Parts: sequence; structure tokens; C-alpha cells
Amino acid sequence: MSNRSRAMLKRIPLYAFLILGSIGMLVPFVWMISSALKPNNEIFTSPPTFLPKDANWGNFIAAWNSGDFTQYFINTSIISVLTTVITLFICSLAGYTFAKFNFMGKKLLFLLFLGTMMIPMQVIMIPIFLMMSKIGLLNSYWSVILPLVANAYGVFLMRQFMSTIPTELMEAARIDGCSEFRIFWQIILPLTKPALVTLGILTFLGAWNEFLWPLIMLDSPDMMTLQVALTQFQGQYEVKWNLLMAASALSMIPIALIFIVFQRYLVEGIASSGVKG
Repeated sequence: MSNRSRAMLKRIPLYAFLILGSIGMLVPFVWMISSALKPNNEIFTSPPTFLPKDANWGNFIAAWNSGDFTQYFINTSIISVLTTVITLFICSLAGYTFAKFNFMGKKLLFLLFLGTMMIPMQVIMIPIFLMMSKIGLLNSYWSVILPLVANAYGVFLMRQFMSTIPTELMEAARIDGCSEFRIFWQIILPLTKPALVTLGILTFLGAWNEFLWPLIMLDSPDMMTLQVALTQFQGQYEVKWNLLMAASALSMIPIALIFIVFQRYLVEGIASSGVKG
């Protein structure tokens, strides 16, 4: 038996484990789609049925029409897009500063900034709410967006990636008369596309799925986001599980499409961010 064959045989348990893990991760999504196609009473029949006896695609239409889901999609999209754009700009600027400039207390400041990742959100929830109330931003998009844009992980990711970019490129640009912002905008940012896409996807995903902040900050039905709107399927005495699963599946479509399109950059960005620290 050749060395290549032995190596392939050794990898069989690993591949089998990965396949089983992938199947295990897909089961909840398949169950969600299956439940969305069933009548509500069929979901909890005993013994349970994995596939619906009579698929009812009308549940998706009923879920969409049960509330102003078009407005919910618009609200969630606005919050997610603005959060992503602002986060990318702030984190890339901060990452560029930590990666390419030397100043007193740089390492200590960076460690303190990373230390904020260990502070639970519940600790700062009330102070941020009071702050938003005092400046008059409650029940607005900004009350949800601003607490999400200061992302320590985003700064870390951009700093790690930008540390791998040769400093000679910046020095050559300075000799040619480029300003620091122009160097950042026209030289550094184009070279950090994988990290930007990675951070953009993670930020968009987090903002899209955010439940707690919109629930706390927004009290108008017209400002409601998708994740908060899903709670309307929970009544006092029953939960419309089939409509809830249908609405949840619809809310996943944008995230799935974004991940499918940019998955190559996502993997590349995460892998490259740990090359140099």
C-alpha cells in the first residue's frame, strides 16, 4: 500500500466525523422547513413525522401577511446595512492605526480595547439605554445602530490583517506626496478585501439577528425588526409554530445568500487574520 493510500485511510475517520457533524447541523434547518409546511397540530404528533403529510406552502404567505413584514424587512435591512458600513469604517481606521503607527501606550490601549470583549452586554445595557434616552435617540434606528458599531473583535481582525501588509508601500506613497487618509483609502483598504468582507458578513449577521437591542430601544410597531416581529406568533395560550417556522425561514434568506456569495472571502479573511500578531 502506498503512502498516499495510507494517508487517505487515516483521514477516513476525520471525514466521517465532519460529514456526521454537517448532517447534525443541517437537521434543525430541515426540521424548520418541514414544520413550516405542516399544520400546527401535526408538528407535535406522536410518533413525530419528519416530512409533512401534505405540504402547505401557503403557510409562508400566511406568515408574511400576518403582519407588516415588508416594513419589518426594510427596518432590519436599514439597521443591518448602516451598522455594517459604519463598523467597517471605524474598525478599519482603528485597525490601521494599531497596525501601522507607533505611539505611547499603544500596546496597553490595544489590550484594554480587547478587554472590553470580556464585559457582558448586560452590564452596560442600562447605562446605554439611559444615554440614548438623554440624547433623544430612543425609538430610532440610531439607538440600535450606535451600540453595535464599536466592535473590539472587528478592530482586532483588521489590525491582524493590516499587520501583514508591507510598510514599504506606505513609505513609497508618502514619498509620492499621498496624505495618510489617501494611503489608507486607496492603498490599504483595497488590500484588505478578505478581512473587510469577513467583518462585513459577521457584522451584518449579528445586526440582522439582533433581538435584545431592538426590543429595548424600539417601542413603535413601525420600527419593529424581523427578530422582534417573530414574537407576535406567540399568543397567550398557544404558539403558531408552523407560521413561526415559516417566518424564520424567510428571515434567513438574505443571510444565506450573502454567505453563499462571499464564503470564499470569509474563510480567507479569518485564516489570514491570525498570520501575524
